[in-house]
Amino acid sequence: MRLFQPLSLAGAAALAAVALAGAAHARERVRPAEPKTTVRELRAIADHYRSLTWTFQRAARAHRTATSFTYRRSADRAYLRWVIDTWTRRAFRARAAALRTLERRLAIDLPGPPGLRARLAARVAYERRLALRLRRLYPGTVTRSFASARGPDRASTLRLWQGRLAASALAVALHGERRPDVAPYLVRAFACIHRFEGAWNANTGNGYYGGLQMDIAFQSRYGGAFLHRWGTADNWPVWAQLETAARAYRAGRGFAPWPNTARYCGLV
Repeated sequence: MRLFQPLSLAGAAALAAVALAGAAHARERVRPAEPKTTVRELRAIADHYRSLTWTFQRAARAHRTATSFTYRRSADRAYLRWVIDTWTRRAFRARAAALRTLERRLAIDLPGPPGLRARLAARVAYERRLALRLRRLYPGTVTRSFASARGPDRASTLRLWQGRLAASALAVALHGERRPDVAPYLVRAFACIHRFEGAWNANTGNGYYGGLQMDIAFQSRYGGAFLHRWGTADNWPVWAQLETAARAYRAGRGFAPWPNTARYCGLV
């Protein structure tokens, strides 16, 4: 009895097809080779995260982390990747400190970030969403081309929005530092009224906005430029809300727009 029979042409063809399919499947599972990052590119990435760190530290009024810039002269890839990792972690911490500073100073809530090693798509989405949120605070507008910007690849897109977020955080921080053009006694008076009215970013749907609960007619009459620039008063920096209230006061309205809370503060 013969144990092995020669394969028929059909059987040989079937085996060949199975082998080709298996090879194709194996190729699909293998990650495509990524282009090798040059030493110059590694140095640029290190500079990017160092710049992010410094920008966020400035927004938080924190001391700038010192560096000797030795990575700019190094060709050691392992060292450059260590530098990138170090500055990435520093930028992550500096961003958190800057955002806490903005939340405290402007009485706003900002979304928390994904983890340091979260998926790239999640990090890009967060950086973009928060950058646009801050841009709407200052300068107050976001163009379609700005909002849709992308880099040549996903890693470049992440770095693009990281840079924009850092710049936006600094712009909002500097903008929020402006002192209102209001007499000190009025600042104290309206600060007291604010404590009984609402948060500086209050928008509860009752038709009144911001820390002094101004309606649209009031905003338009005494703060029209701010209304046009930033939208309703819950998006205005504190100084703009105080200046608008002070204009109403100087126009002869006094504290009448806030009859109850002004009385609680002993102003009427």
